[in-house]
Amino acid sequence: MRYGVAIPQANLFASPEAIRMVARAVEELGFDSLWVSDHIIVPEGSSYIPEFMDEPLAVLAFLAGETRHVQLGTSVLILPYRHPVFTAKFLSTVDYLAGGRLVVGVGAGWLREEFEALGVPFDERGARTDEAIRVLRVLWEEETSSFSGRWTRFKRMRHFPKGSPLRRGSIPIVVGGNGRASIRRAAELGDGWHPINLGLEEFRAGVERYRALCERFGRQPGPVILRHMPGGRTRPSGERWPFTGSPEEIAADIRAYAEAGLDELMLSLFARTPQELLQALRSFMRDVVPRV
Repeated sequence: MRYGVAIPQANLFASPEAIRMVARAVEELGFDSLWVSDHIIVPEGSSYIPEFMDEPLAVLAFLAGETRHVQLGTSVLILPYRHPVFTAKFLSTVDYLAGGRLVVGVGAGWLREEFEALGVPFDERGARTDEAIRVLRVLWEEETSSFSGRWTRFKRMRHFPKGSPLRRGSIPIVVGGNGRASIRRAAELGDGWHPINLGLEEFRAGVERYRALCERFGRQPGPVILRHMPGGRTRPSGERWPFTGSPEEIAADIRAYAEAGLDELMLSLFARTPQELLQALRSFMRDVVPRV
């Protein structure tokens, strides 16, 4: 089992000092990965999304310089928000500078007001995401690249770096989302599936569907990375939330999800200060992981 941490790049945690502190602690404590989240502009008064939130690509570049061996990822980058050629260049440069440590989690997005502010048609988000994944593949995997799509076209263009020469193969893409379209996209175009806040039975069914679709598309299933966020919709009626409670209960949850197909658990822990977050991360590695 692998364990990751979603860095809280917002509000009190948005400062370079806080990001540096959390990133270095995650690496020192032995976590496997460190992830950034994506929002650019949000409605006033939003209770779920922080208004003060660092741009994820900037944070990725910062983390590449502040860490040495932990894997870096996006959870998730909303592909329709940015031109895919720019996105491909930025991400492959981060991977190059970070020594091949990048994994790209992608999604189609859900916040209509954000799409409108960025001038991207909300109803095209799924198709734009599919095309953008294909653009990334072409630019990262072909020496001289050509692409002819609905929104992106280029012919015999050169695009370097294509990622770190230290990695084997191309930069991996894991597709986020719990719905049928997201699972289809993960199986057809991705290198793994990245759901969020699923109860055990929903998770088990999603893994089964993902693997069946991989077989249908003639592709090998990739890792399944579950992001757990407190306050999600994973609580069974009258029972505790998954991945909460005593260390023994949390470890038992991890074992049950692993049996259902989980490869990596990403923690998005609530904390009021960076110090409180670090204490929670220390407790997880000290008290929970040895019991799994």
